Amino acid sequence: MIRIQDLTVKNFMSVGNTTQAINFNQHQLTLVLGENIDQGGDDAGSRNGTGKTTIINAISYGLYGQALTNIRRDNLVNKTNNKGMLVTLTFEKNGVSYHIERGRKPNLLKFSINNEDQEITDESQGDSRKTQQDINTLLGMSHEMFKHILALNTYTEPFLALKNNDQRAIIEQLLGVTILSEKADLLREQMRINKEHIVQENARLTALKDSNEKIKENIDRLHSRRKAWIAQNKQSCDKLQKAIYELEQLDKSLIDKLKKELPELPDQKKERFIKEHNLSPYEANILVSEKEISEYYNSFLYSRF
Repeated sequence: MIRIQDLTVKNFMSVGNTTQAINFNQHQLTLVLGENIDQGGDDAGSRNGTGKTTIINAISYGLYGQALTNIRRDNLVNKTNNKGMLVTLTFEKNGVSYHIERGRKPNLLKFSINNEDQEITDESQGDSRKTQQDINTLLGMSHEMFKHILALNTYTEPFLALKNNDQRAIIEQLLGVTILSEKADLLREQMRINKEHIVQENARLTALKDSNEKIKENIDRLHSRRKAWIAQNKQSCDKLQKAIYELEQLDKSLIDKLKKELPELPDQKKERFIKEHNLSPYEANILVSEKEISEYYNSFLYSRF
């Protein structure tokens, strides 16, 4: 349960430079009547224009950063002073004390829990979106629900006049089924993300398929080149085999004839001299050491016979 403890207002709408404070931390009902002196006071029966709506607008601004109606934040600043607007609100929930300070000209936002200030990193126009989300979660109701359930006034659009989606949102919050809509939104977002992933995966698979086809074409070309090389190599080997065979089939008589036409080598002469003429190896070696000596010796022997 949320219990508002106190509210202070300065330079907010009809409230001027003097801070006005209201203590709600009482066990009985707090009734604010107001008395418009300019219109004759209470005796004249006039209580309009005394700032009662300003109080509920200040609570709305303190909690949600916006008034009950679509008033621009800068227009909430008191027209006479046109600066130094400040609204502070203290409330309690489940034994924990919360304090909010909001201001315009200059912009200000402070949020504390049990007198400990919370870190605020985004102060765009004096408001932190993340901090406001935390406050909304803490309150457990949206600003629309606050307007139509807690802050009923003549400026609030009647529930039946709201659009169907706005009516549904308030009813879901009242019944506590907003989690279903939130889960549905999360599922739709997840479906969108999944579809994007599917598109990306299909694109990746298409790219892989194209790449594999190119690789297959390269492999086929390599196979064709390999087959051509093997065929050419076989043809060359066949030619070499044929040439070797032709060399092996040369006329042996031609080889013998060529052998006979070759001059006698020194070692052959030496062996012949030893065998035919009973010379010693030493003597034969001397005879074949010089070509002229061996030829002279040879011609001398043949001339005798």
